[in-house]
Amino acid sequence: MIGQAASGSLACAPTARRGRRDDRAFAYMNNPIKIPVLALFVLCALRIAAAQTITGNVHNGSTGQPAAGDDVILIRLAQGMQEETRTKTGPDGEFTLPLKSPEAPYFVRVLHQGVNYDQTVTGTGPVKIEIYNAVNKIPGLAGSLGIVRVESVGTNLKIIEMYAISNTSNPPVTQSRPDNFEITLPDRAEFDSVEVRSPRGIWVNVTPNLTSSGKGKYSINFPLRPGGTLFKIAYHLPYAGEITLHLHLAYPINEFGVMLPAAMRFKALRPGTFKIVGGQGRKVAEAIASPLTGDVPAFQIIGKGNIPDLPAESKNRTPAVSNQPPSQSTRAPSPVAAPVKVEDRSSKELWLLIGGSSVSIVAILVFVFWWTRRRASPAIAVKSGKPGSHLDALKEELFQLESERLHGSISVEDYAASKEALNQSIQRALAREKS
Repeated sequence: MIGQAASGSLACAPTARRGRRDDRAFAYMNNPIKIPVLALFVLCALRIAAAQTITGNVHNGSTGQPAAGDDVILIRLAQGMQEETRTKTGPDGEFTLPLKSPEAPYFVRVLHQGVNYDQTVTGTGPVKIEIYNAVNKIPGLAGSLGIVRVESVGTNLKIIEMYAISNTSNPPVTQSRPDNFEITLPDRAEFDSVEVRSPRGIWVNVTPNLTSSGKGKYSINFPLRPGGTLFKIAYHLPYAGEITLHLHLAYPINEFGVMLPAAMRFKALRPGTFKIVGGQGRKVAEAIASPLTGDVPAFQIIGKGNIPDLPAESKNRTPAVSNQPPSQSTRAPSPVAAPVKVEDRSSKELWLLIGGSSVSIVAILVFVFWWTRRRASPAIAVKSGKPGSHLDALKEELFQLESERLHGSISVEDYAASKEALNQSIQRALAREKS
């Protein structure tokens, strides 16, 4: 009997303890004070989770429909170009990407029919990205402006060819082919850099490919998306004080000019093909023909000289981002990489800048445009007064700094000091936004 009683008491003990726990849980759930606290906790947790994601939508500008099934990649720039995560767009073009470091600069890349469409990220979204169907050839492609910058550097002649190619296809499509842009180098010339900027994109380094059609002919495999695509090709060749240049245009160019130092002489080999204007230690030879198609009328460059810097022109030059795919480790820059301005504004602003101006005036403006706009967008963001604009400006500065570090154009000491100052400023901005 004693054994049975003891056994029964022991058997009932766990049941009694479970009953007491259930009573406490019931009392907690029915406490009018604790329920709002629990709900607030759950809401905060959900909001924190939502803040760690980037949401967006992808739209096909060629069809007018949502872009379903396209790859979407989140690329972080804080340690170089690194793929952080990827997903695919849903039936309505929607996507969600987890965000590990909200304070780091990111951009979102969408891949559609072999062409990527990039957009920088400020905040967590929603991000809206426009993509277009790809075709092999768009009839009637042309350039609004072409500038060839010439100056001597020691025993070499340095030449930079810059072109703005417009894609006004309707409905809008992207021209994607291996020979989207072709360049012919003079004899004994060597590439220094080739950079391209797509509409709404950033400058990227690209590698030209030698064609089978002849020596000195190269193709650039860079998609021509709707809008304006900017090309900048820099090269040098031996120079003894006089040279004749025979340049070739990949597309018809509406306004074309050759910029050179005032100390150099420009001589057209065929009279009536160029007119000379100048100012500020430089001069521009404007092509009379408009548009100029195919071969540029041959001309001679005589003498030596350098084009003088305009105000702030030599300051804060930042490099282009490599066009190579991102990976989990920092990649080395392209063999032809060279410091060049990262432009983060829409190419529409360039068209507004050059529209209605003669090439003699535009040449100098475009020259400044290519080299001196690092702080333009952050300054505008700060002045706008919109919520988060100052934080976005600081993130943009961090993006520029990391690009400099990636391509070795800033010392280790300067990078560390600048990074620390920017991180402190970002933390203060985040604290102000939270308050």
